[in-house]
Amino acid sequence: MEILMYVVLFILNIPIYKWVFRRIFKDVDDLKQSVKYSFTPDIISLFRGRFWKDQFGELKLSVFYICCLGIFVIECVVVTQVVDVIFQ
Repeated sequence: MEILMYVVLFILNIPIYKWVFRRIFKDVDDLKQSVKYSFTPDIISLFRGRFWKDQFGELKLSVFYICCLGIFVIECVVVTQVVDVIFQ
């Protein structure tokens, strides 16, 4: 039952994740670049002269991930508390 609730909550949050995405990234290509920067070792970025661009891309991806995960966790806690109060 709990897992089903989490899956439904995750699906219902997709518009919120899209809203967060639009605030952090310009477009899908910007996300792809951030993922690419995350997998590129920092030393290689340094030699290519893109170290700070690489760091900023990694930061954007991390902020997006943390925001979406934080929203999901907070909502799970709130919904779990509400369900516990209703069904007890």
